[in-house]
Amino acid sequence: MRLRWLVLLVFAGAALFIGGTGSGAITPDCSTSGPRICADLVGTPAIVAPSGDTPHYVNYVSHVSNEGNQSATHTTADIDLSGGLVLVSVTSSLGTCSVDAHPTCTLGRFASGAKATIEFVARAPEIESDATASLTVSFDEVTNDGPPSDPKQDSVTASENTTVQVPDGSAATFVPEGASLTLSTAPSDSAVATATDPLIGQAVITTSPIDTTASIDEVTLAIPCPKKVICRSGDWFHADIPGTFDPPLAFPLRWDATLVPTSLTVKKFALLYTECLTGCKLQIISAKCSSPTPAANELPCLTGVARLADGDFVAILKNNHNGYMK
Repeated sequence: MRLRWLVLLVFAGAALFIGGTGSGAITPDCSTSGPRICADLVGTPAIVAPSGDTPHYVNYVSHVSNEGNQSATHTTADIDLSGGLVLVSVTSSLGTCSVDAHPTCTLGRFASGAKATIEFVARAPEIESDATASLTVSFDEVTNDGPPSDPKQDSVTASENTTVQVPDGSAATFVPEGASLTLSTAPSDSAVATATDPLIGQAVITTSPIDTTASIDEVTLAIPCPKKVICRSGDWFHADIPGTFDPPLAFPLRWDATLVPTSLTVKKFALLYTECLTGCKLQIISAKCSSPTPAANELPCLTGVARLADGDFVAILKNNHNGYMK
């Protein structure tokens, strides 16, 4: 059974969107003794593809606050990761943090009403796992305001579970600014299309201009084939990757021969594309890119269009943003 990151039902051009990649808002955990320090922790995406030829990531955000009327001192935040997660970066709106430090962040004096946002990124392991990220905030009461901390500090811990799962029709990852990575709907980069898994799609990010979360999926859409176009059957490939990319995104696609009409040739090949499902026009893309790194005024364009020896068709769409394609 393929996982679905989203469910799309199309009626007369309208779409109902259900689903997502984050775990949503949660109730914070609060200390039961000493100053009332509270912390939450949310990871995005909740289900991440394992790292392979390229790494995949999870972004965690914790909001720490002092909800009581006492100040806390010697306040620290320590990150603990399990299930093969590896910490790669951490920042805080208050104090200082370091990936190699123990505790990870030093927040210092934390007055009544004070707030801090701690954000950290972890690299996913290369195998499936049930991973957990925890952030423990430790602190003293204001009565201990001297240089050393109390060895019997109060603390509160917030945790978030993350599933590391091999793709089967869908995949997601956090993408740090400047990162290069590939997402695939197939379990491995060497997988080929078959009659039971007839569509394989990838999203290749050369350099991400921003921190973003990328997800890809195969979806069923009731969009009729335009006249004079030889359409392939089966699902659409959907990429949700916010941002405008330069170098452009690349979307390698492969269709099993069972989806390809016998009348389709490389010369007659065209890709259907729409940026969104409401208010966006359906584009028919047949123009070939002039080079592997096409100029912005060429986009969108195709490269690598071919019929393989087994009858499968392959093509790569180059575009500076995401959408639906078939």
